[in-house]
Amino acid sequence: MQLTRPVRAAALAAALIAGSQALNVPFASAVTGPATTDAAYSYAVRLAIGDGARACSGTLVDARWVLTAASCFVDNPASGALPAEGAPAEKTVATIGRTDLTTTSGLVTDITELVPYQGRDLVLARLAQPTTGITGIAPIPFATTAPTAGETLTAAGFGRTKTEWSPLALHTGAFAVDSAQDGQVAITGQDTAICAGDAGGPLTRQKDGKPELVGINSRSWQGGCYAQDATETRTGALSSRVDDSAVHDWVQQVRERLREVVTPADVTGDGRADLVIQGTDGTITVRTAKAAPSGSPSLRFNTGVRWSAGWSNYLGRPGQGRLYFADISADGKADLIVHGSDGKVSVRINKGTYFDGGADWSAGWSNYLGRPGQGRLYFADISADGKADLIVHGNDGKVSVRINKGTYFDGGADWSAGWSNYLGRPGQGRLYFADIGADGKADLIVHSSDGKVATRTNTGTYFQIAPGDDWV
Repeated sequence: MQLTRPVRAAALAAALIAGSQALNVPFASAVTGPATTDAAYSYAVRLAIGDGARACSGTLVDARWVLTAASCFVDNPASGALPAEGAPAEKTVATIGRTDLTTTSGLVTDITELVPYQGRDLVLARLAQPTTGITGIAPIPFATTAPTAGETLTAAGFGRTKTEWSPLALHTGAFAVDSAQDGQVAITGQDTAICAGDAGGPLTRQKDGKPELVGINSRSWQGGCYAQDATETRTGALSSRVDDSAVHDWVQQVRERLREVVTPADVTGDGRADLVIQGTDGTITVRTAKAAPSGSPSLRFNTGVRWSAGWSNYLGRPGQGRLYFADISADGKADLIVHGSDGKVSVRINKGTYFDGGADWSAGWSNYLGRPGQGRLYFADISADGKADLIVHGNDGKVSVRINKGTYFDGGADWSAGWSNYLGRPGQGRLYFADIGADGKADLIVHSSDGKVATRTNTGTYFQIAPGDDWV
């Protein structure tokens, strides 16, 4: 497919792919195929940029991230420029889980950060609120095999159609693959086209009865699109490929680098687990649990309140600091435990709406900061006195317990051994500590690489293997 005539997308549609300039393909728009309300397209996203005069489509690839076209966020898409990493220049709102925009289902939330991909018209857009726990919304997995000539793929988007300037429903269409090279896939619509507003939308295939993401809509001739030049009949388009490991690795790196940490912990002392959220900006926000509505088995959480700040280097990245939340003072409320990169462990007491300035309780733990194969620290009540103790999992495989003495942890004693393959390496086992026996004492929970979960009972001086200890 040879595309030669440049056409700038109309203002309503967010500009599309800024890919190969030699091809001079017009920047894309919305799919002119049939409307769909199929819940299977819950990963499709509508993006409203700025004052509403611009719109794009997007694709949910993670509970916190939307993958879309980088050219949606630059003034001149044809320049090939990428948006700067960080907050978008204009307010951007994402609507997720609504194939019919007249409904109130799904999620509407702001985009807080952009991370562009060098070399393709791709950008990850971070959601202010994740889709976690929202019924009917699920990210789409990436394809791992390249598109092939003659293959039929499906494009989706919220852009123009043949007859509508700003449709209120998602539209889809079938496209034949012409070629796939240089990070792009060239496609031709089969009685359909990609139009203004479709940039960033998904290009998918079905595998084993489920959709997978092959590409992101970028540029199009827009033949047959509403208000397009009536002499333009070409339905060819270009999409940015996402089936290769380079894109997959980039997405994973961005997720890990800019991932918040959510910890369930009882901060209020009412017996319900609250949500303690460590933001990527270093803030600690608490969303307290509240009683579920009558007849509902699930908890609800209040709006978040900031309790602390300055913890951007404590998000669990290997070698950086760690934060833990456990009841250190035996008042029923989780306190903040700080494990610094200098190896010190300090405790900040829960004061009801904030954590105090803290005091050092222990030192020498710089090799216990999450690097694969190195040690791990845990905090749980081992002695049944209401106070969380320090549990040390060394790289020699030993598990020892250091009892909480009110202002420090004692010298400790070995409780178990043989756990050197449970130190956080990908695919290997994990250890956890929680009260399984309802006796107030945390037991050892073993998650093996074979997928089994077993418990070892806390006897007061060691963890005991009991008959039938496999739970799952």
